[in-house]
Amino acid sequence: MARIMIVDDDEDVLVTLRVLLKNEGHSVIPITEGLEAMERLNSLDPIDLMLVDLRMAPVDGLELIEHARKARPNLGIIVVSAYLDDAAVQRILDMGCTAYIRKPFTAEDVLDNVREVLLETGVTSSDES
Repeated sequence: MARIMIVDDDEDVLVTLRVLLKNEGHSVIPITEGLEAMERLNSLDPIDLMLVDLRMAPVDGLELIEHARKARPNLGIIVVSAYLDDAAVQRILDMGCTAYIRKPFTAEDVLDNVREVLLETGVTSSDES
């Protein structure tokens, strides 16, 4: 299964996503700060997919996405945010994000998007990470 990094400063969202994805058999890397996520992206640790919130401090989701695109150009990225108007959606898509999920989300929203992005990026359930 996939190695998925979740970056969200809301502990409740982080726990919910972690449990949901672990129950699907994925390895999950939960992170509450953008700076830590940047360090992880710079490491050699395998990461197949990143789920990221937009509104965080001191490093927000947009800065993290820009960093991820430089550090790992082929990484699948899903934005999970309550603040996704049409302009924000267009901006994250222009930045190379693969998908987005609006908060509040359902388990089905998350799992469907994760499966789709993993397929698009070539990560299948038979891959060992």
